[in-house]
Amino acid sequence: MLHQITVYDTQEAKEIVFWLLEHELNLRKIDILADKPIDNTHDIDWNTIINRLNNHEPIQYILGETIFYGRRFLVDEAVLIPRPETEELVSLICEWERGAKNKAAAKIVLDIGTGSGCIAVTLAKELSNAQVFAYDISEKALAMAQKNATLNEAEVVFEKVDILRYLDDNAQSEQHFDVIVSNPPYVTKQEAAQMRQNVLDFEPHLALFVEDKEPLIFYEAIARFAAKALNEGGLVAVEINEALGSETAEVFVKAGFTDISVVQDIHRKNRIVRASLSKKIKKD
Repeated sequence: MLHQITVYDTQEAKEIVFWLLEHELNLRKIDILADKPIDNTHDIDWNTIINRLNNHEPIQYILGETIFYGRRFLVDEAVLIPRPETEELVSLICEWERGAKNKAAAKIVLDIGTGSGCIAVTLAKELSNAQVFAYDISEKALAMAQKNATLNEAEVVFEKVDILRYLDDNAQSEQHFDVIVSNPPYVTKQEAAQMRQNVLDFEPHLALFVEDKEPLIFYEAIARFAAKALNEGGLVAVEINEALGSETAEVFVKAGFTDISVVQDIHRKNRIVRASLSKKIKKD
């Protein structure tokens, strides 16, 4: 099977084969490396799977699921595939919640642009007694997120909301939150040429791309929304375009936030902007 997967390098192809065999035959990597006999493969259409892989379709969409923060999540082409970098965003919020000054502070949490629901569901499971809300503009994404909440026995309130409406200074939120988190679209159209085909051809562009002339439009909306909807002492944490770390931080400065920092991921790339609201901004 390995030599038939031609669109990935050898190491990636090996990992895909391990993943397939575990999913389809319940064989762990250690079993395969130990040459454990492989049985009951006749009912699996390997040719179709290999053809889909060679057509650059992500293995997660072929299997219909992936793992995020140790939990199983269903995925299809209506939602982005959860990535390890986003796990770091979740970890940052969990660490903040455990901090000495923030004991049990994350009572009401909002995930903006929830997609598969991986952030919202994970926070609902990881944070103590948190009430979690999640917004998305895509009905198909919200349906998938609800499936994942059910799958993982997590209580999340999903709502169809266009966060860009909060670019209007008159827009108000009826709800207030202790934590606002988001992994919004941040890839510019000009960066598309650098992306892999399996992302460009299959993952939803609505959740990926922003116009070159407005690369920070979602952060501007989130910052304006959070300035009114975040409780005093609360936290905003957003995943960012690594090339626009200082620019994204400046959006939150202009919105009146304090204690703003750009956080690097394990690969030392600018990945998260976090900001606090120490003094409540007065509404107009």
